[in-house]
Amino acid sequence: MLKSRQSADGTVQVMTQSRWVRTVDHLMKREWCIDTTDAGLGEAELTRFWQQGEEPAAFVAWFAEKYDLTRFEHNPFRPTRA
Repeated sequence: MLKSRQSADGTVQVMTQSRWVRTVDHLMKREWCIDTTDAGLGEAELTRFWQQGEEPAAFVAWFAEKYDLTRFEHNPFRPTRA
């Protein structure tokens, strides 16, 4: 199943559920060093948010605020490492 959205510039963007989950995982790992599994999010919950048309970044921001996550601080001396 695909979800399509119209972006601000009028183009239509299509995102599969698997791509949506991968994007959410990437954002969560980058900012909080956890993924959807670590966060306790099951497939049913992720499907529900994807079907509602929630953008990955908006979902991650909402989830972080709801659970008061502490942002991961990147190592300033070795930016490619934690």
